[in-house]
Amino acid sequence: MTNVVDAEEPADAVHAQIEFLRPTEDRAYSYGYEPAAHEPRPTAVFEPHPVAIHNARTMPMRPSLDPHGASLIQHRSSVRDFYDEAQVVDVYYAEAAALIKLATGADRVLVFDHNIRCRDSIAARSNRYALGRPVLHAHTDFTEVSALRRLHDVLASEATTRLHHRFLQVNLWRPISGPLRDAPLAICDASSITHRQLAPVDLLYPERRGEIYYLTFDSAQRWFYAPEMQPDEAWLLKNYDSAAAGKACFAAHCAFNDPTPWPHVPPRQSIEIRAFALFAA
Repeated sequence: MTNVVDAEEPADAVHAQIEFLRPTEDRAYSYGYEPAAHEPRPTAVFEPHPVAIHNARTMPMRPSLDPHGASLIQHRSSVRDFYDEAQVVDVYYAEAAALIKLATGADRVLVFDHNIRCRDSIAARSNRYALGRPVLHAHTDFTEVSALRRLHDVLASEATTRLHHRFLQVNLWRPISGPLRDAPLAICDASSITHRQLAPVDLLYPERRGEIYYLTFDSAQRWFYAPEMQPDEAWLLKNYDSAAAGKACFAAHCAFNDPTPWPHVPPRQSIEIRAFALFAA
């Protein structure tokens, strides 16, 4: 007999496949765009592993920025159309900065970009914004090297002074519509990741080279997600923390295909803000 999950009573965990980087001796590279046919194939290769992804809503200890690297926040945005870039930049950036400042205790928050991701069937509805697809590979957006490089890009001459103070690179991720059942966001508990499991990979663009961490698999890693997220919920997660040991630093994350037999699964739509949270000390 098939067990049908009641949407009012989410399970404590789902068992799904997460795609991890296959370890290699040489440093791998991937593309941040669709490469042309004549360009070399990426050397970053991924392999799926089955993992238990726990329901963050029912965990004995709710995830927090420290020590887990992520926290689930309630927030209702005043933005009416997240596909209107002017509304996102003029309204949502300020909302996100205020929310991140409150959640982290930072003295200053600088939002520097955003991504909208959705399935192909939704992308056809709008040509106003370059829409990405959900990312199924476990990763962090930055490494120590690329976080510092981006800080210099954002702050220019002020960046050198800022290096003497703590700063975070954080993402604020939320669904645009809900309940989110398609390609939800899974987050790996930062306290269950060792640094050797994070592999730096070159991310190639037509005019520049970036660097991110892809996660390699370890059975001791712990994963969680929030089932059926609504637009008034958001994940705040760390990609980098310059603080000394004792703080969560890298919260690897990715989309995954939820095997729950929902009766209806609208295509995923989400928006992700990326920001620096700066501290005076």
